[in-house]
Amino acid sequence: MTPEERQEMIAGMVRNLEARLATEGGTPEEWARLITSLVRIDNEPHAREILAEARTRFGATPEASAVIEAAAAEVGLSAP
Repeated sequence: MTPEERQEMIAGMVRNLEARLATEGGTPEEWARLITSLVRIDNEPHAREILAEARTRFGATPEASAVIEAAAAEVGLSAP
């Protein structure tokens, strides 16, 4: 598999995760994985959008919010 094919495969997996979360919802861990994955595939602007949505969804639950914020910090996204 070429590096380009590998990148496209990973991008496809990230798109599938995002589509599933949009239609079915998901755990804070899954949202965190989407945020970190988007940054790692060089889509930080979209990662910030997803982070904002995750903060809205999970902000009222401290444990869930901690998972989201840890993922944001891991990839260098600033606090709100």
